[in-house]
Amino acid sequence: MRYGTFDDAQREYVIDNPDTPMSWVNYLGTSGYCGIISNNAAGYAFKDSAKSGRFLRFRFNSVPTDRPGRYIYLRDDSTGDYWSATWQPVGKPLDKYRSVCRHGMGYSTFESHYDGIRSDLRIFVPIDKHFEIWETMVTNESDRPRELSIFAYAEFCFWDMMQDLTNFQYILYTCRMDYSDDVVDYSTLLWPSREPKGFLASTQPVTSFDTDRDVFLGRYRDEGRPIAVEKGNCSGSIAQGGTPCGAVQNRVTLQPGETYRVCYVCGIGDAKQLGMELRDRFRDPAEVEKEFEGVRTYWNAHLGKFQCETPSPLVNTMVNVWNPYQCVTTFNWSRSASFNEAGGRDGLGFRDSNQDTLGAVHMTLGRTRAKIVELLRAQYANGGAMHSVQPLEWRQGAHNIESETYSDDHLWLLLSIPSYIRETGDFAFVDELVEFADEGEGTVLEHLIRALEFSNNHLGPHGFLLGLRADWNDCINLRGKGESLFSTFLFLKGIEEFRLLSDRLGRGALAEPWLQFREEMCRRVAELAWDGDWYLRGFLDSGKKLGGRESEQSFIFINSQTWAVIGEVGTRERAIRAMDSLHEHLATPHGIVINYPAFRHEDIEIGAITSFPPGLKENSGIFCHANTWAVVAEAMLGRGDEAMKLYLSFLPAAKNDQADLYTMEPYAYSQFITGKEHPYHFGRARNSWLTGTASWGYVSITQYILGVKADYDGLIVSPTIPAAWDGFSVRREFRGAIYEIDVTNPDHVCHGIKSFIVNGVEVAEKRAPLAQPGQTLKVQVVLG
Repeated sequence: MRYGTFDDAQREYVIDNPDTPMSWVNYLGTSGYCGIISNNAAGYAFKDSAKSGRFLRFRFNSVPTDRPGRYIYLRDDSTGDYWSATWQPVGKPLDKYRSVCRHGMGYSTFESHYDGIRSDLRIFVPIDKHFEIWETMVTNESDRPRELSIFAYAEFCFWDMMQDLTNFQYILYTCRMDYSDDVVDYSTLLWPSREPKGFLASTQPVTSFDTDRDVFLGRYRDEGRPIAVEKGNCSGSIAQGGTPCGAVQNRVTLQPGETYRVCYVCGIGDAKQLGMELRDRFRDPAEVEKEFEGVRTYWNAHLGKFQCETPSPLVNTMVNVWNPYQCVTTFNWSRSASFNEAGGRDGLGFRDSNQDTLGAVHMTLGRTRAKIVELLRAQYANGGAMHSVQPLEWRQGAHNIESETYSDDHLWLLLSIPSYIRETGDFAFVDELVEFADEGEGTVLEHLIRALEFSNNHLGPHGFLLGLRADWNDCINLRGKGESLFSTFLFLKGIEEFRLLSDRLGRGALAEPWLQFREEMCRRVAELAWDGDWYLRGFLDSGKKLGGRESEQSFIFINSQTWAVIGEVGTRERAIRAMDSLHEHLATPHGIVINYPAFRHEDIEIGAITSFPPGLKENSGIFCHANTWAVVAEAMLGRGDEAMKLYLSFLPAAKNDQADLYTMEPYAYSQFITGKEHPYHFGRARNSWLTGTASWGYVSITQYILGVKADYDGLIVSPTIPAAWDGFSVRREFRGAIYEIDVTNPDHVCHGIKSFIVNGVEVAEKRAPLAQPGQTLKVQVVLG
């Protein structure tokens, strides 16, 4: 069953059935301020930090679900009947109430029809501003005059999320609410010496208001049955202590066909200054439209950096609209703010944010440079890294606790930094000095060398990288002498990236000892880590193999096979056999499970992966992030049909007609899909939006299947596509120039280039050269 459709022309997803299996959300805001909004207008907002800057409240995992939010209530004052401009929270019967939500780039709109009244609600955050605009239009479509009340409602949070959730004996006695001239004033005084402010303003005259949630809702009631709306007016409550809210009422009489417009502005700042200023400004519809067009222009410019036209509508939808949009969202907020993360996981995950840059760098450029610097400052002088960092609170002098170090975190710098330099040509970046987290400083290039040295100094008895607290899979905890083949393969990939960068800088001698080490480690992999048909996942502290035929419980893992290919650690024959084993044992119609069979019994030596029920999360769930690496691996092997089959298997857009099973948004990647060994929910997705799947999903399709990849001195075009494709086209902005790429496939091959022509001239090296900013290059590639 489907609940909506893609409107690629408008870059929107249109939800025409509001009774979705889960909350389907959108992200509002671009810098500093973030608002999350569901298809029924539920959600929350914060400034800078989801943990310590929470402005609008949301109750996670609550009953009823999806509460509270940005609610507009409409009431027929002649009958007392009331409803909401979104289906929830009032929830009128859908045979009498019609609702359409359009989630767009940085905005959401809601159209509803009930009892002859149409409402249109548009919610967005202007570019780089810290307030939301809720533009509301109410139209009388009946044949008689209608006396209506419109109520706007939001519930304020006490800024510090953990205090708001737990410390009621203190936090419930801090708010100082006020109201003046159509503006609700939200102030608190938090110890020590912090006085954050917010407001809710109406551009139309307010006839009544409330600032106390309990008064507005009433005793033993919820957002679906507010007593103020039911009785037809607010009480003028002023919360001094208690639970603050903003609720305002406007009254209007509408003749048949007449429309009433009101804007509510909800934001952070001084109510008597900014709140009243915005109240006055947005009385002019042209001012609202100006800000909205700014949002549209912003996102059109971002998404316009890479556009494609392929034979697959699913690919076009994801590549041109939703995947890059999600990439920027994960780049902005790492893993800290969603309907799955309440906000306690604040700041940047070191490995997460490094990988997030890979899919967003062509859109974020200077912001990517700044984020990488923030991450470098979370690297210790010994080369290891903090697992998470809060840039807002960073101070040099962090205590390096080696038992808390992960074996992969620092190594992602060896992918993110070369990716940034390839995109921008900012070679001077490698010589910039950046502090270490604990002591001292080093150039960016020295940071990379320290990362390699840390791994080289933490090898186990077989000569592979120690697992330490964990590798990319947080739930494989190979303590003691346990070794991770995933981290080993990532290390080998990092050495190759370091070689390519060093050569381009003219400092190739820096990489020479590491290349010798790489050669020796690849030899050890061939001797000790090949299990006959696939690669091991690692070795336990006891010396037992993990992910091999001799292993207890689970005998094959996805990441060892994919990263053996990505890291180029063995022969092509073994790489193909490993991927064939992946297809045989791990691949399913809904994606590739992370391991097989699932663990049935807890094993402390392996780690938390053994604690989940079979088919969930890391225990044989379909971890979508890891699935993207299988797509990359198949593309690197030139197997385009296999790469596309895997890509489509977990693609959210491909689940649109199976939404009752998939449950999560069809326009955003989820963290995982329930695996084949779960007894009830095989194919059900969970934990959408803030996942590394977004970045790597984008990289896998654009750089490996379509094959368009930034290089240090040009643009590589080397596709690996399904043999059935006749070709495709791409428009790519790269270092200020435009590359119009046309790929044809007359022989219906998956990989291989017959001719490569740039502006009418055959190019032998099969790479489009750098162009001057503003120049357009026409690239014609014939496969064969």
